[in-house]
Amino acid sequence: MGEVKTLWRRLAMVVLVAGFGAVAFAGPASAADSTTWICKPGQSDDLCAGTIDGTNQPPPGQSATPLGYTRPEKAPVDCFYLYPTQSDQATPNSNLDKDPPIRRVVVQQARMFSSVCNVYAPMYKQVTNHGNQLSDTPEVEIAYASAKAAFQDYLENYNDGRGFIMIGHSQGSAHTARLIDEMVDTDAELRKRFVGAFAPGANIWVPNGKNVGGMYDNVPACSEIGEFGCLVAFSTYNADPGPAAAFSRLNLGYFIYPEPRPDPAKFEVVCTNPALLDGGNGNTKPLVNFDYLFDTPASETASPWLGQPDYYKVECRRNAGAHWLNLSKLNTPGETRIDLGATVASGSNYHVPEVNLTEGNLLTIAQNEADSYGVEQARIAKLEKKLKKLKSSLRKSKRQLTKKRKSVRKLSKKVRKVKARSKRKRVLKRKLRSSRKSVSAKRKRVKSLKKKVVKVRKQIA
Repeated sequence: MGEVKTLWRRLAMVVLVAGFGAVAFAGPASAADSTTWICKPGQSDDLCAGTIDGTNQPPPGQSATPLGYTRPEKAPVDCFYLYPTQSDQATPNSNLDKDPPIRRVVVQQARMFSSVCNVYAPMYKQVTNHGNQLSDTPEVEIAYASAKAAFQDYLENYNDGRGFIMIGHSQGSAHTARLIDEMVDTDAELRKRFVGAFAPGANIWVPNGKNVGGMYDNVPACSEIGEFGCLVAFSTYNADPGPAAAFSRLNLGYFIYPEPRPDPAKFEVVCTNPALLDGGNGNTKPLVNFDYLFDTPASETASPWLGQPDYYKVECRRNAGAHWLNLSKLNTPGETRIDLGATVASGSNYHVPEVNLTEGNLLTIAQNEADSYGVEQARIAKLEKKLKKLKSSLRKSKRQLTKKRKSVRKLSKKVRKVKARSKRKRVLKRKLRSSRKSVSAKRKRVKSLKKKVVKVRKQIA
């Protein structure tokens, strides 16, 4: 499976470069480019370091409350975020300027994750609104190469062995999905640090009714509360997407991966319900920054965030090859709150607002994943400490066994040299028997320690 994917990618790259022209492709994104960060801890203009204060606007009859999100003094994990298509630059691929549309979406989608993790969000040479994302085009390859270079920079220079969560949306999700496919899913050591991923709106696929085995061999779609090392992905509609949907189906629609489309008779788009995976009842927890809703403000108010719980509910549905997250309103009696999603949705397609409509749920999932990962790391640290002691005991026992064996060999020689039936020979024979028993006991000790070492290694793995 992995070899087939690799061959398709190489073929795709050859075809794309040949079609686009060597000169045009050589200029943009290379691994040597320095990363421009729009969010990076400690950076003076870290956009994700702004306010996360706001108010929960509850259903009718209930009082408003503070959102209550805070940043930890020492975040337990990192988050690596890739934003969706936002650039309106005239070229097929954007430069690395922090244009207002990108700043807006980074605040809306990524900043709140700083309540869970250290957020690293690179600028990348994304396909702009004037580029071509109908398939794996040269523009897509330029964007992916740029995103990959930033991810490699993060891993090499900033990660420092920490657990990490990968986050994206739309085009950002597609690149995130491919990074997982090419770098995480194939690397057992890197997967030890992979806490999870959120990649809505990218048409990631699995075998029908399964959680793993399609796009990835080792990274499953999340299916349990608190599970880590897994993927959360969904495409949101408020009705059946229909036969020509851009998202939720594999026979057509958004697909910018280098391999061929998977067989829709055997595979389906991933749908994981974030409003259940957070331990909830299926109701979403929207979060929106009203200062950044329509433009990039010169300055922010103190508490620009609005939460709107118990307004929508969601569930994963299947029909005629589509697999989507179906959104509906709760229609609470006396409801007067604004229908946030409908203001930016495109008919039944809620692709644009789907991250913000579920962001509170995603934050809870991320926190649960980070907590579970921390427990696992503590378990592994304890086992590694135990393994270190066992290995030290094993080395010591091996040395002692070697010494005792030498003693047995020396005593055996002495016994053979001493005259038969002498008192000295009887004494030496007793010593020899005792030494042999000691060797046998020490051999058993070494064998037991070896088994324990193997057992602990398996527990760590």
